[in-house]
Amino acid sequence: MTKRVVLETSSVPRRRRRAGVTLTAALVFFACASWAGAQPAVDPDVAIGPAERIPGPGPSVAEASDWLRFQFTPKFLTGVPIGSFGNRIGATPGGAVDFAARVGRTPVLVGVALDYLRYGTETRRVALFPGVPEVFSDVDTTNNLFRSHALVRFQSAAGRARPYAEGLLGFSYTYTHTSIDLGHEGGRAGTTHLGDFAPSFGAGGGVTIGLVSRPDAHVALDVGLRYITGGDVDYLTRGELRRNGVGVTFTPTRSPASLFALQLGVAVDF
Repeated sequence: MTKRVVLETSSVPRRRRRAGVTLTAALVFFACASWAGAQPAVDPDVAIGPAERIPGPGPSVAEASDWLRFQFTPKFLTGVPIGSFGNRIGATPGGAVDFAARVGRTPVLVGVALDYLRYGTETRRVALFPGVPEVFSDVDTTNNLFRSHALVRFQSAAGRARPYAEGLLGFSYTYTHTSIDLGHEGGRAGTTHLGDFAPSFGAGGGVTIGLVSRPDAHVALDVGLRYITGGDVDYLTRGELRRNGVGVTFTPTRSPASLFALQLGVAVDF
C-alpha cells in the first residue's frame, strides 16, 4: 500500500510541471504573435533598394510600363488609283493618321487608321447677288474620299530600322460637295450632291527608321505602302456636274475605290 501511495503522490508534480510548461509555451507564443502584429508594415520599395530587390512573381513599375506602349503616326500620302477608279482620276495627294497600341510585349499593335484624299476640284466665279453683278464669289466643287479602318500591325519594338506588315478592315466614303463663300459675315454655304459608303480592306508594309530614341519615347521616319480596295461605291469626277436653270444633274460612276497609297510620315512611340 505504501508503494502504491508513493507512486500516486509522485505523479501529481509531474502533471503540474507538464501543465506549467505547456502554459508557459502558450504565453510565449501569444506574446510573440502580439508583438509581431503590432509592428508597422514594411514597404519593400523603402526597405530594399532596386539592386537588392528580391525577385517575386509581381511585375515592377518598369515592367508594367512595357504593357502600355502607343504609336502615333501622322503622314502625307499620294494616292495612285487603279482599275476603273484609276481610269477616271489620276494620282492625288492627301493626309493620314494612324494610332495604335502594342499588345503587351508582343510584336502586335492594334489601332485605327484614317486617311483623306481630294481627287478633284473645280472652282468657278459667279455673281454673288443677281442685282449686284460687280460682286463675285468662288464656288468650289470637290470630290473627296475618306476612309476609316481597324489596323493590325506586326512590328518589332527594338532596333533602329523596324520593318512592319499590316492588315486593314473598315469602310470607304466618297462624296461630292459644292460650297460658296458668302463674304466676311456670311461664312460659307454648301451642299453635298452625292455620298456613298462601302466596306473596304487592304494590306501594307513599310519601315520606320529611328531619328531620336529615349527611354520614354522613340521618334522615327515612317516610309510605307498600302493597297486598299473594297465594295463598289458611287462617285463623281471633275466636270460631271451639269448645271441648268433650276439645279444640277449628274450620272455617277460605280466601281471599287481601289488605290495604292505611298506614305511618308513621322512615327512616335511612347
